[in-house]
Amino acid sequence: MATPVGHSIVGYMVARAAGVKSRTGLAFAIGAANLPDIDFLLGYVANGDLRSMHREVITHKPAFPLLVGSAAGLAAGAFSLLRGRRPAANDILGPAALTTALVSSHVAMDPLPLPYDSMEADQGGRVEILATQAWNAVIDTAVYGLLAILAMERTGLNGNGNGAKPAK
Repeated sequence: MATPVGHSIVGYMVARAAGVKSRTGLAFAIGAANLPDIDFLLGYVANGDLRSMHREVITHKPAFPLLVGSAAGLAAGAFSLLRGRRPAANDILGPAALTTALVSSHVAMDPLPLPYDSMEADQGGRVEILATQAWNAVIDTAVYGLLAILAMERTGLNGNGNGAKPAK
């Protein structure tokens, strides 16, 4: 199961590949890529156990990205109407597709077989659990960070602001 670090790296890359450049847009993209893990909060609120609902509710099912993407498209259309203009199809479909892709990235990444350490909450103290999660974040940074760097170099999204490949 990927950590928030891995989901954030992939969410950032998906958004950049879609042309998102603003800090606000990238922050929303990272939030959308991590959204399925809201089930941790739901479990804590429902019965005081963070892991009790993880992957047990709709947030990690294939329908969830479609629902969130549809909601994002509707919200984008409503925002256009509030600004006094009739939304074009791309005003609705663009945000819907991007949000669906971002949330889907989370659902697709969690079952990937990376060499994560796992420790149940009742197996160790807070320090041991935090150390395990920190190690898992290092694995995510190495794997997804390397993939992001390679993708950025290959596609020209190397941070020079215009998406063009740097001059040699």
